[in-house]
Amino acid sequence: MHRFVLAVGAVLFIGVRLHVVDDDIPNPDIAGILYNAELLLDGGLPYIDTVEAKPAGSFFMVALAFAMFGRGLLALQLVHVLWLLAAAPAVWLVASELSREHSQRVRSVTAALATAVYLTYAPMFSYNYSSWMMPAYAWAGAAVLVGLRRDKLSWHVLAGASAMVAYATMQRAVVLAALMLAFWGWARRLGLAGARPLAFVGWGTGAALAFTALAMPYLLIGEAGAFLNGLFPFDTALRYTAQSDVGFTTVALGAATQLVQTFWFAALLVGLGVVASILAARSGEQPPRTDVWFVGTAWLVASIAGAAIGGGRFYVHYLVQYVPALAVMAAHPSVVALLLGDGSNRRAHIATRVGVGLAVAAQLYEVGVGSGHRYGSMARRLGDGRTAAQAAGAHIVERTQPGDRIAAWGWTAWRVYYWADRRAPGAIYKPMGTLTTFNTNTAFTPGGNIEFTPGPRSEEYIAAFDANPPAFFVYSPSFVLAFGARPDPLQAFGPLRQRLERDYVIDGVYGDLRLFRRRPGA
Repeated sequence: MHRFVLAVGAVLFIGVRLHVVDDDIPNPDIAGILYNAELLLDGGLPYIDTVEAKPAGSFFMVALAFAMFGRGLLALQLVHVLWLLAAAPAVWLVASELSREHSQRVRSVTAALATAVYLTYAPMFSYNYSSWMMPAYAWAGAAVLVGLRRDKLSWHVLAGASAMVAYATMQRAVVLAALMLAFWGWARRLGLAGARPLAFVGWGTGAALAFTALAMPYLLIGEAGAFLNGLFPFDTALRYTAQSDVGFTTVALGAATQLVQTFWFAALLVGLGVVASILAARSGEQPPRTDVWFVGTAWLVASIAGAAIGGGRFYVHYLVQYVPALAVMAAHPSVVALLLGDGSNRRAHIATRVGVGLAVAAQLYEVGVGSGHRYGSMARRLGDGRTAAQAAGAHIVERTQPGDRIAAWGWTAWRVYYWADRRAPGAIYKPMGTLTTFNTNTAFTPGGNIEFTPGPRSEEYIAAFDANPPAFFVYSPSFVLAFGARPDPLQAFGPLRQRLERDYVIDGVYGDLRLFRRRPGA
């Protein structure tokens, strides 16, 4: 039975990925990951050679993928898929550990069902920061639980290392600190063997080892401070959070609705689990343990708190962080026992089989028709089948040399760095949040204006612009189109606007992208 459940999960996993494989960059943030990854391969370092507030974990992972398989998005997506699969054993392990009091048959199917739910949801999200973070996030939770139950220091070391890798890939994983403490307190109350102070030693040791490995390129050149500032960008984080003014009620209602809409399949299984647990407790046929509910709820609450960091924006690609917890909660042993026909309540057994069967059929249908992913938007094609970024990149490649520089302005313009295989004039390659205020839109609100912010960064940008004048300036009005900025912050950036008006002429238009070429002899 458990093999059949895993097979269904594998079909759903493959089905989702086949529908979302694409030859362009689905999210502009991913363009930033690619930019920093290629910088690493060329001997540069993020935070030193780029102005960056994002954590470096995904930069290292993508750089490794490019080094091994070449510079290609299809190969990168395959590596991302394999990385997602690496978390499946962690989910299996948690579900298996939490169903120990049940029969081996129930336990194996429980673990398989949790893994199948994970396989259904993990590939639904784009390969943004949170998605690269999630496998390490899953292993951190799993290793803590196993270490607490089995009293093995090695598991606690793995937990600490996984937590550090997760945090270094997406700072929203900081909630693991509170989650690990909550698990330890719960285990202490239950008298589990591993709930000793030694666990903290293991966590600290693992985190220190992982940090040292990640920081090694910076340690070797005496720039550990740059790496620390990149991991803990307090000033940037405060500005980002402060610029979100969404109300608590809007966030609470929106997040709850978003959770059910995004993970309706898991929500149905969780509802069945609640009913099955109540029936099992009343019948006395199964031990009414609450381990799954405590662990799953604590993990899910921590994940929702992680998504809320940054002013409650709750963008859809943040929600992949929910998947390990939801997978564990959706595969409650009481549901599995009813599915397998354990116990004397035949009506409950039949109803559970019908309910789960209908839910699986609906999920298979959703994936089959191509709506089983949660990408915010897929690539928009021009008449020749290329995307605007691909066409703009090809235009630039034909008219420049490899050492030439380009500059990009606007949310959707960042992709052109990858397709043109060209760098920015200096360390500032994306203006939002560096030369401008941050966007304030959320998943539930349109947000307010974005404004130019004069200061040292704008002066640095102009100095680099003059020292290495870009051969092309790629302009996207996405500050206006996507975020409602009125006027575009570029209008207030006088020194840059003056240089563009004096030295650049329009040389091509592709979709929303306008290419300005530097005049000969300018």
